[in-house]
Amino acid sequence: MIQTPLTVRGVELVAAANPSDPLQLATPLPLQADYFPMGYPVRIATNSERVHATAERIWSGYPRLSGERAVHLNISVAAAGRAPAPAPPSYRGRDHLFTVVADRDNFATADLRTGTGFACLTDNVSSDYLRYQFLEPLVYLLIAARYLTLTHSACVALRGRGVLLCGDSGAGKTCLAFACARKGWTFISGDATAIVRGRDDCRLVGRPFEIRFRETARRLFPELEQYPRAIRPNGKYDIEIDPRDLQLKCALEATASQIVFLERSHAPILAVAEAFPSNEALRHLEQGICFGDESSRNEQLRSLVALLALPTLRLRYHDLDSAELVLRSLVNGRP
Repeated sequence: MIQTPLTVRGVELVAAANPSDPLQLATPLPLQADYFPMGYPVRIATNSERVHATAERIWSGYPRLSGERAVHLNISVAAAGRAPAPAPPSYRGRDHLFTVVADRDNFATADLRTGTGFACLTDNVSSDYLRYQFLEPLVYLLIAARYLTLTHSACVALRGRGVLLCGDSGAGKTCLAFACARKGWTFISGDATAIVRGRDDCRLVGRPFEIRFRETARRLFPELEQYPRAIRPNGKYDIEIDPRDLQLKCALEATASQIVFLERSHAPILAVAEAFPSNEALRHLEQGICFGDESSRNEQLRSLVALLALPTLRLRYHDLDSAELVLRSLVNGRP
């Protein structure tokens, strides 16, 4: 038996190439902890302190909102030896199965129907690689497939009334949400907001303890100058901040009152909101329904249809200040 030692909390564990255990079913994963991404429970078992340190950095600020059963993710980490760090992985799915594959030693599989997944990784992956390529995709999909409908949108709230900010990439969702938060709105999410399924009150949950900006956002918000840029695993440079560091109001959930699709103009125009066809809105939002079995996808679609019973608008704008004023008028019930 060839043994590769791993040290976890001062204890030497063994990731063994054991002929009697070719699938490594017996690899011990003694470190377990619960986290609550978007308020929903996930239990992570691993043999690596770095896995928990990374999960703690992402999700330590999230309280538990749901009494639902936890989803489970097992992560086995083995020594890489002299192997090079893996390339960015590929993502594939079929029905209730989801896979992440970087190479023969760095991969994951999740069963979205049962809410369980496992990953095998090597110890030469960076914390950011672990976070962005494995932890976040796996955990959010495991939770969403059972309980939520994910949308690529920002969200802010005023006096408890949530406004979902939708639109194509580059429409300004994150920047407008941040601009609103600077003017007293409650920040819910900058780029990912979920509908809670199985409720009739259009309840939304977000990721309020992080905002990711493109480098160009420094020109709009001088306070971002104090934050360094970081290269993401996809090769892009981002600025990531915790809005609480800037004394902004944050909340994990809100009740939706309007859905607003953003259309930013490069030429100066008067900001104006107008009706947006619900069928066009549905075509845009349902693009995010790309995982899970037929039952799960149908539940996600029904939650989108129910959400679009709310006023759905298009906001054409040039500058953030005028866009915020229009949103404030909408929430206050003025045209």
